[in-house]
Amino acid sequence: MTYTETLAAAAVKVAASLGVHATDPVILADGANVIVHLSPAPVVAKVAASTPAVRPDNAAWLQRELDVVRFLAGRGVPVMAPSPEVPPVVHHGDGQVMSFWCYLSPVPGLAGEDTIGSMLRDLHAELRYYPAQLRGNPAQLPFLAPLGDIPASLARPQTRLTAGQAAALAAAYARLTAQLDPGRGQSLHGDAGAGNVMATGAGWVWHDFEDTCTGPVAWDLAASTASPRLDGRRILAAYGEPVDSAQLEVCQQLRKLHLTVWYNLYAERLPDLAPRAAELLTLWPVP
Repeated sequence: MTYTETLAAAAVKVAASLGVHATDPVILADGANVIVHLSPAPVVAKVAASTPAVRPDNAAWLQRELDVVRFLAGRGVPVMAPSPEVPPVVHHGDGQVMSFWCYLSPVPGLAGEDTIGSMLRDLHAELRYYPAQLRGNPAQLPFLAPLGDIPASLARPQTRLTAGQAAALAAAYARLTAQLDPGRGQSLHGDAGAGNVMATGAGWVWHDFEDTCTGPVAWDLAASTASPRLDGRRILAAYGEPVDSAQLEVCQQLRKLHLTVWYNLYAERLPDLAPRAAELLTLWPVP
């Protein structure tokens, strides 16, 4: 049994203990997490896969995602919601950590610039109320939490990066994070790229809020404006709100750095991604 299959099996087992029985589970995706449709139940399991390598408190990330998405769903924001068939908390089993979500049947289509920009504007408008409107005393979302993946990854015993490559990435991280403005920000999606906007029969839906955090809106915008496949100017025009251009440029570079680290982490267990990992490393030449 492969590692991916082991994680899927753990999800099936934990789901069964919660009363959700999957007779025909289907692995939908494998990357930072393994995503499993627990067919025939309308439930999707999200099992931490690569993330524990750089996030020792991985369960906290998954719980923040559940909390933020429940808040947004309650306000009518189009999001993939936690499954109502199991408690909306992080679950553990067979040494794995996971969460459970409603299965939404996707339809063909990729979000374009106008859709991304306008949906992100509307999402940010709702996220400005989080966590202020919640009862009790919820923990504040951390500032740009995903950036911690970079030094955490570089501190691991590397199997792919040379010492020179690791040093180049570390220098870029220090230079770019020094240019961030920590005093300006709000609650964010955290990973608001086009890949996390899903086309469904009911319309476009946001998902994958695991990286939710606080920070400048430029961080969320950079997830799509940094892509060479998209027209950043159109995204910003559709967003329609003022954006600090200097912070956007810094965040775009940090996004690329974050992607570089993650693809090299993915490639350790997904060899097909090695060429893309190597390509991203060329963005940060060794002196």
